Amino acid sequence: MIIQFKIAQPASTYLRDPQETKLGLSIITHSINLIHEIGFERFTLKKLSDSIGCTEASIYRYFNSKQQLLLFLFSWYWGMMNYRIQHEINQSESAVKQLQQAIILLIERRKTPKDLPVIDELKLQDIIEQEGVKSLLTKDVDNMNKTGAFENYKQLVGYLVQLVHQINPQYAYPNMLITTIIEGAHLQHFFADHLPRLTNANEDHQSVVSFYIHLLTSTLNAHENTDN
Repeated sequence: MIIQFKIAQPASTYLRDPQETKLGLSIITHSINLIHEIGFERFTLKKLSDSIGCTEASIYRYFNSKQQLLLFLFSWYWGMMNYRIQHEINQSESAVKQLQQAIILLIERRKTPKDLPVIDELKLQDIIEQEGVKSLLTKDVDNMNKTGAFENYKQLVGYLVQLVHQINPQYAYPNMLITTIIEGAHLQHFFADHLPRLTNANEDHQSVVSFYIHLLTSTLNAHENTDN
């Protein structure tokens, strides 16, 4: 089993890059399946080793804790999304159209998996929506940040911020706008699945995309009109 879509990962997200070995790829596959099935709170490296059929010590050669493993999945996902957005949006379109295309790719609920060997993208998307923020909201976040652990996420946000600057160079809050859209969309998907009275999302979740496209365009247009 060989992964054909390798993402450059910060060294702090692993002890040994699991993308380079058969066991490592099995760890990725089974961790996604198991976290998706039982949740991160109930997930342990012991349960992971049992599902793979290897020793727990073997997993510890790749990750020092389940928190580091989640961080790896978090970083891999955003690296993959950054690659996808920069290669799939139409570069000949206006910055407005490019940003809208990027937002759709980021927050839409994909109906079928992409051709990514090993990685179950649909399950990973669910994990990032429901568990990904736990990679950020930890007491050790400052130390992890110094090691570059969140670099893939930052690069993605930075790329989208450049598009905002092209649309409206005077807009003062581009980073806040982009991260609000990304993290807010995750919450709206979660609410739609579990707490529907907290959202207006419809059953197929398409209204989540519509809402954030509307928020994006109305915010930038309103600011532009204010400046004129």
